[in-house]
Amino acid sequence: MSVVPGPARGTDIRWPVLILGFLAVLLDGYDSTALGLAVPTLSHTWHVPASHFTAALSLTSLGVAIGYLTCGRLSARYGRRGVVTVAVAAFTVGSLLNAVVQTTTELSLVRLFTGLGLGAVLPAAVSLATAVNPARYRQMIAIFVAMAIAVGALIAGLLGARLIGLYGWRSVFIAGGIGSALLIPALWFGLPSETPDSASAPPTPESSSVTRLFDEGYRLRTTLLWAFGLLMFGVYFIFSSWLPTLLTSYGFSASLAPLGSAALGGGSILSGLVLMAAGVRYRIASILVVTTVIAIAFLALSSRLGPDKALLLTVFAGVGFGLQAAMIGQTGLAATMYPPRTATTGVGWSASLGRIGSVLGPIVGGAMLGLGMPTRTIVLAACAPVLVALVLITALRRRTSVAGEAFE
Repeated sequence: MSVVPGPARGTDIRWPVLILGFLAVLLDGYDSTALGLAVPTLSHTWHVPASHFTAALSLTSLGVAIGYLTCGRLSARYGRRGVVTVAVAAFTVGSLLNAVVQTTTELSLVRLFTGLGLGAVLPAAVSLATAVNPARYRQMIAIFVAMAIAVGALIAGLLGARLIGLYGWRSVFIAGGIGSALLIPALWFGLPSETPDSASAPPTPESSSVTRLFDEGYRLRTTLLWAFGLLMFGVYFIFSSWLPTLLTSYGFSASLAPLGSAALGGGSILSGLVLMAAGVRYRIASILVVTTVIAIAFLALSSRLGPDKALLLTVFAGVGFGLQAAMIGQTGLAATMYPPRTATTGVGWSASLGRIGSVLGPIVGGAMLGLGMPTRTIVLAACAPVLVALVLITALRRRTSVAGEAFE
């Protein structure tokens, strides 16, 4: 039977809630990355060009975006514990179905369903973890839980390369499905239930309305945050979806190409750690200005490298650092810049706008691959939207400086 706690007092952190939320989002990150890892092998096994998997990759992101958008309302009706648990169950079923599909059409439909579950996890898990823990730690807790996406991607990259080499592409999805199935009972019995009169009360229909994100004082910041997330998500998912395929043009074999996703994930984890450490002294908006510049620098560098595999993986880890910092950081901003009961909706809509970019990213990447554009040209072209994102996050930082706020 689950406990019904309010927010922790003083310096007490409710570790079970924090760890379970982290694990749910970690499995989300694993499954989100799994298809990109399998594409090179699937392309060879099914005798179809890699660009034919664009629909499956994009429909995954579309499903995730829908999950993000509906998460606030679902949490208001069923509670965040119920949403997290059912969402994990949904992408567990999706993962196992991914292992038995036979065509790209079947794969695309299953990925759309899987994405719905993936999208509902992050906003509810972040919101619940921050709601039941001390206010002073909310920014760091939001970053920590969101960082689990990157940890999941890293595990997928490291484990995926070995699984595909030993057991074939289906094993990547089976492993993810088993892992998430084992977590479901722990989520239901370990996460706190929510009641209207508890200190950690669930969102209400009024507080979960998207219009609350455009109240006076939030309107411009919401717009800037959404646009920033859209661009950075879009560029990240070009690489998350297509990097294993792109690396084959640098001489990587199909079994080694998933290490590119591991490199992205490793850089992403480092970005989360840096955000948590630097967030003690600096506003996240200011930190994101620096990490966005880092993303541009590594993207430009990667477009000029030769076939040195170790150096390429190191540089793409730097790309992952800069891009994932934006994705983790915008979740931290959204979780702390709105009232607690509105946080689920704030995180969900911010992430969903980012996911629009992640729908477009694989499409753009697939189109460039289909046109036969060189890998170096594709990588260099990715610098343009990141430059625009730099302007947006700089404006957001200045806006909060003028307002005298620190997103705390």
